[in-house]
Amino acid sequence: MRAALPYRRRAAAFTMTEIALCIAVIGIAMVAIIGVLPSGLNVQKQNREETLVAQDAQFLIEAVRSGSLGVSDLTNQVDYIRWRRFGAFTGDNFYRGPNYKEALPGAEVPITQAWQVVALLSLPRYETVVVGQKVLVVENIVTAQFRSFTSPFSEKSYRDAGSAPDPTRFTTAFRYQIEVEANTAVTRPPAGVMVPSTSTNLVLALSNQQGRLDETLSDLRLTFQWPVFRVPSGDFRVGANRRTFRTQIFGTRQLLTTNFLGNGRPASRFNGSPLVTNIANLPRF
Repeated sequence: MRAALPYRRRAAAFTMTEIALCIAVIGIAMVAIIGVLPSGLNVQKQNREETLVAQDAQFLIEAVRSGSLGVSDLTNQVDYIRWRRFGAFTGDNFYRGPNYKEALPGAEVPITQAWQVVALLSLPRYETVVVGQKVLVVENIVTAQFRSFTSPFSEKSYRDAGSAPDPTRFTTAFRYQIEVEANTAVTRPPAGVMVPSTSTNLVLALSNQQGRLDETLSDLRLTFQWPVFRVPSGDFRVGANRRTFRTQIFGTRQLLTTNFLGNGRPASRFNGSPLVTNIANLPRF
């Protein structure tokens, strides 16, 4: 009788066909994941930027509404503010922040105090001025470029022992531009005042207060555009992201100076007071 042969366990393994199929499945999955990853990172970046813009908007709105003059970050984080005037008076001025070193295409005035930033952001979009016996209209267009107030410390203008801030802190800083509109509730000009025909429509829609800075109720609108980035020519361009914040301010204005940064135009801030300003005490142009 023959002895039973010992049991041999059958060796098992993947075939080349099975391995190829596995690699194909993993490859398809990796392509799908890699394709979605940039979109996810971009959404995360956009959410972060929108959060920074929303926080900074509240900060700036409160600074303008309350007329805050001692907020140091207003000067630390501002790159420049552009103030253009049209109508009865024309002009184009740039106000440079202390940490901004790029060239600006126009006359420049340095910003050294927070009240200067508040005054520029508080300028009314339309105002009436009295020249002789005529009521004229001036349109102010204010555009400001800031670095985010709530950005990480690595993007702040930190100075070591009084030296200039490290320029690398600004290359990656999140920047945005703001167009400011401080519109006022206005009515018709007073009877008997001469109105130039070229500005009749605007004057009828604006104010009945001669030489007054604005009425008690104002509508403040900040339109943010971002991101701000540099092109090869050295200029800055603004991206397609846009968001508008709006609030109403109930209060009169407090005159800060009659010669604002050397251009002969009064500067003011909102003081939060509902009292009516005495028109006779306001400067004339």
